[in-house]
Amino acid sequence: MSSYNATFFLTPQADARGNASVHPVLYIEPDGWHGSGSVVLQMPTGLTDEEQVTVAERILAGVTGWRDEIVAKVERDRTAADELTAARAEIARLKAEAGEME
Repeated sequence: MSSYNATFFLTPQADARGNASVHPVLYIEPDGWHGSGSVVLQMPTGLTDEEQVTVAERILAGVTGWRDEIVAKVERDRTAADELTAARAEIARLKAEAGEME
């Protein structure tokens, strides 16, 4: 088995599609264009039905885990930003209150 590395930057228009033809194939279009420039992942001839499902499930699990990590990061970032906004509002409130007491 050969080993390859490639980096593709995904845009919000990125798309993925596949089919279960004789050689099940998954197309990933980093920029959403359904033409040239896609990443093609294809299963070899000879895999049993069960092996094909196993491959698809492993890819699905990896993508789902990736998405879940991104969602968790967004939530952490949002929480930190919300806490900072709340802290600033509390500081402004305290300053205003202190000004009223003087």
